[in-house]
Amino acid sequence: MERKHWLEVALVCVLFLILAAYTDYSGRSIQEHSILKRDKEGGKDQPVDLILDAGDLLQDYDYQVIVPASGITGEQEKEYLEQAKKEIDDSFYDSGQGPEHVTTAVHGEKTYVQGLVKAEWTFDPGDVVDVDGNLTTEEIPESGVAVQACARLRCGEAREEYLFTFMVYPPVLTEREQFLQDLARALTEEGEKRGTASFVLPQSINGIQLRWRQKKEHTVIKTLFFEIVVLILLRFVMLERKRAEEKKRKEQMQLDYSEVVSKLLILLGSGMSLKQSWNRISTQYADKRKKKHLYYRAVYEEMLTTNYEICDGESERAAYEKFGERTGLGSYQRLVRILIQNLQTGSRGLCELLDQEASEALEERKALAKKMGEEAGTKMLMPLLLMLGIVIAIIMVPAMLSFKV
Repeated sequence: MERKHWLEVALVCVLFLILAAYTDYSGRSIQEHSILKRDKEGGKDQPVDLILDAGDLLQDYDYQVIVPASGITGEQEKEYLEQAKKEIDDSFYDSGQGPEHVTTAVHGEKTYVQGLVKAEWTFDPGDVVDVDGNLTTEEIPESGVAVQACARLRCGEAREEYLFTFMVYPPVLTEREQFLQDLARALTEEGEKRGTASFVLPQSINGIQLRWRQKKEHTVIKTLFFEIVVLILLRFVMLERKRAEEKKRKEQMQLDYSEVVSKLLILLGSGMSLKQSWNRISTQYADKRKKKHLYYRAVYEEMLTTNYEICDGESERAAYEKFGERTGLGSYQRLVRILIQNLQTGSRGLCELLDQEASEALEERKALAKKMGEEAGTKMLMPLLLMLGIVIAIIMVPAMLSFKV
């Protein structure tokens, strides 16, 4: 394993050790002198799992202690209740309104003073303002209605009722809001009719003529847009797939290069001509493919195509040049130049050139195999990171649920 891989493994191990140390440290609730830390004021009681040793009587005994939250003193309770009243006065009405004139919803919260004071609200009369502070009736007289609010405040053991009164007046509606309200009332009246098979839409409201029409779904346009998006995505997917296949094809051809050169070297060295050697390699591949003794290999398919072209009357030079163009790799184009030189000057020195090319091709194959291995390791990095995240979640979630930070 290379140094880079060892560093990656060491980094993951260090991360796990840091995570384990943090989880172990954060899970400790006992400070010095056997003191447990309480939750803050207004918090919840915290269960703490401990191990108890009591001389010879108990050894490694599992014991759970319920640690109550920090209590609030009597003076603090009174102070918090006064703060809650002030918060009610500041936040109960909308901006621009006050107890003398209310036309919108009021705001009675369930907690005040950062949750330390609980509040329960009631309004009298309840048919004017509901428990959520919303105005519940449209029949509010112009003279207004006096509503008494009662907030039952609770802080620790202290209880107190905060009473105050405010005047509710009919909300001031714009012409648009008034029209929509009258329209809703007309539709409600039509819907309350019994024994009718049809629902009649109003034709006019307050002298304003109404014209109704069905909202168009624009299904054709939506479908067309969806199809265009799908076609664009499919195009990108096809291009990416084609690019990946081409890359895989070239990598496979590059891996087979040293084998092709070695076969040509052996056959030429045995006395065969270049044409005979090429035909022998191509036909052997075709026979093995026919008998399913060999998987698809791109470079041999190209050699088989070149052999067919030569048999059909194509000149060897032209056929080999087309072979180099179809492969699209510099190594095969270099081989084609060597073979064409052999056709022009004869076979003298050809075996030496091919032997040198075979040695270089073997080194290139080793380098390519090493590169592919590194790429495979990089591709595995994302799944490893996902697994690390899952492991962190498995460790941290129970630890965080067992205590409150």
